[in-house]
Amino acid sequence: MGFIAAPLVGFIAECLGPRRLLVIVTFPFVGLWLMKAFSRYLWLLYLARVLMAICGTVMNVVTNPLVAELYPARIRGVVAVVPEAFGCAGLMLSYLLAFLLPWKTATMVSTAPSLLLSFMMLLVPESPYWLVGKNKIEAAEKSLRLLLGRDGDVAEELKAIRSTMTLRQNGVKYQARELCKAHNAIPVVLTLSIFILRELGGKGPVFGYSVYMFRNAGVQLDAFYCTLFVGVARFASTCVSASFLDLVGRKPLLVASTLVCAASEGVAGAFLLLEVEGATWMPLVSMIVFVIGYGIGLGPIPWAYLGELLPTPVRSLGASIINLGFSITLFTVSFVFLKVISYLGLGLTLLLFGGANLAIVPLVLLFIPETKGRTLQDLEKAFTPNKKTVQAEDNPAFESAEGEGKTSLENITAIK
Repeated sequence: MGFIAAPLVGFIAECLGPRRLLVIVTFPFVGLWLMKAFSRYLWLLYLARVLMAICGTVMNVVTNPLVAELYPARIRGVVAVVPEAFGCAGLMLSYLLAFLLPWKTATMVSTAPSLLLSFMMLLVPESPYWLVGKNKIEAAEKSLRLLLGRDGDVAEELKAIRSTMTLRQNGVKYQARELCKAHNAIPVVLTLSIFILRELGGKGPVFGYSVYMFRNAGVQLDAFYCTLFVGVARFASTCVSASFLDLVGRKPLLVASTLVCAASEGVAGAFLLLEVEGATWMPLVSMIVFVIGYGIGLGPIPWAYLGELLPTPVRSLGASIINLGFSITLFTVSFVFLKVISYLGLGLTLLLFGGANLAIVPLVLLFIPETKGRTLQDLEKAFTPNKKTVQAEDNPAFESAEGEGKTSLENITAIK
């Protein structure tokens, strides 16, 4: 369902507003969980699952760009990691519920956080970027006052936002045209490449087939405790990432964690390929190291980039494209994984996974700027040749307060 929903979410978010769209998709979750719990018909179970997948895709596309637009640069990293951390906690909770409770009871309990989320979304302000793009300046000021507090410089922040926005920006044609420009397309392509290489690095099979991989390597572990242990390791390492992301920076953590993931897969693959006797514990240790490395950087940081690197004129459209590529790659790798290891063997497959992860390192080192502590307005200049200013036709100084695009002599003089 991600293939179908992802391309449309960006355009819908631009029409309705990202926060309003999240409110719309979170409220049905409670009813869909109850439908799954009490449905006596298989087609209703499928319908509930399909609708939940669509709502989940919407949340994936909208959440990180909205987080980047709502929070100041000094804490944007830790806030961007919070959704990933709660996702890990949710997975562990689902493992426990499935193990301890019957299906209906476990599914009913899952409605509780969904209901809480729905009402908490009502407290979230709308994106000031979206409000400025819709020429709702007073609403944007109100949103910024709530976000920045009493001591925040609302006027300065509003001026910075307006410097990157135009009233034509919310149109579909405008975003498509802007995406054709190199300084807008490059960060989208780079972020998409990181997501695709990460999925080609075997994240889906490692987490989805962890028990199968351990047993294939000759390690006999209880399926529940094995899965729970992987979940705990991932959650703990993601919390570590949240603690250090705004202190160390995105690039060092991402490069270090990617090297750890690639090395752990390479070591496990080499031991399995060479069939080293008496070393069945090595694949287990390597996979645990992979999970920890993934949680520290390779898991959460690309999602942070989704909100930070994408320029304002194409943020919604770019997020839709990246989530589409992510969904396709994740599905394909998970779908063909068992067939691939039946032909190549688990050892060689893990080596290929490690190679894909290793390819992320030069990509990040050579082309991705450090985003720690930088405003979104500053990051938009990172991919602009010679730091050129925005063209006059797209500059909000050429637009009147009423949004009619009239030019005044004072504005022309100011621009000169």
